[in-house]
Amino acid sequence: MARKVILTILLLSVAFSSWAVEWFAYGGSFGTGIVLNNDSSLRSYAEDMHRVVLELDGTMEFIFHPSIRIAAGSILLTDFKFKGDEYYNSLDYSIYGGIRIYPGLGGLRLGVDYNLGRRTDFIDIPPVNDVNSSAWGNGFRFLLEYDFRYAKTGLLPMVGGSWRYVPRGGDASDHIISVYFKLLYR
Repeated sequence: MARKVILTILLLSVAFSSWAVEWFAYGGSFGTGIVLNNDSSLRSYAEDMHRVVLELDGTMEFIFHPSIRIAAGSILLTDFKFKGDEYYNSLDYSIYGGIRIYPGLGGLRLGVDYNLGRRTDFIDIPPVNDVNSSAWGNGFRFLLEYDFRYAKTGLLPMVGGSWRYVPRGGDASDHIISVYFKLLYR
């Protein structure tokens, strides 16, 4: 039974991929970045801690013209701060919709997204042991990417960078600068 389900999914994927190659692309990216919180209490907790920032992005793109695409997807960013047994970890999750434009300079592409997201912080720094979630915030993300196989089909490797601004309620907001490697399939 499991073999039949897996085979059916594979066959449908291949059929969909060849049928939708002209107007649809999907993929994801993996990267790292810098998270700048304007909340001073967050900065004071993590001043002398080790830090690891990882970002994952899953995306779908609808191709209206070879130079214009509409994108939708989700972002998961982890910001791990730790020292010994103490930690201050943040999980940032969001969804977005936006536009990608190839301005005619080879594989260079520009993008802007409307972003809706939230951050959850996991804190264990004595005397604080808490889990806090921010308010949902909406902001923008600006992208600059380079598509190494522009106007081709198949697996398309890209490199890129983005700046994301997301208010978190009150006077708090996050500025997230990311660099990443992306693979799209078209």
